[in-house]
Amino acid sequence: MSDLYNLEKLKKRLEEYRIEGEKEMYVFRGNMKYIISSSIFFIVTAFIALYPFYKVIKGLEKLSPFKTFLSILLLVYVIISFTLLFKYKVVIEENIVTMGKIKVDMDKIVSATVKIDRISFSRYDRCLEIITEDKRKIKCRLNMGNILLFLKLIQNSTGNKLKFKI
Repeated sequence: MSDLYNLEKLKKRLEEYRIEGEKEMYVFRGNMKYIISSSIFFIVTAFIALYPFYKVIKGLEKLSPFKTFLSILLLVYVIISFTLLFKYKVVIEENIVTMGKIKVDMDKIVSATVKIDRISFSRYDRCLEIITEDKRKIKCRLNMGNILLFLKLIQNSTGNKLKFKI
């Protein structure tokens, strides 16, 4: 299997990792490989959605209501997806993890588990599953830039509560 699913290697690298220069706030965004591959997909999808309009402008075809509806639907999907892709960020500030509208106080974390988990119908990825004192279960997909720093901050704040499900 690829390095993505090698949690033992990630665990060893995390044990060796040292945080240099503590900050008050850390911001984690999507890693570049994920952003680039997703952007390529969305750009191709946008071209597919715009192709019927190109044919109409060239006079090769008449625009049907069905093609118009599908093209506009695809373009809306691309715009929303691009927005979500570039808005994705996880912030750690004063022992509070903020993921969009979700805020988690690291002092109230009961357990944190890094594991390979299902993120869609047929796709799996590395995730951090956090369970809080009030029994909330929060999944954070680990597709961010500096995953080791993020996990080390969680580990330092929660102590031995960070586990790896291998």
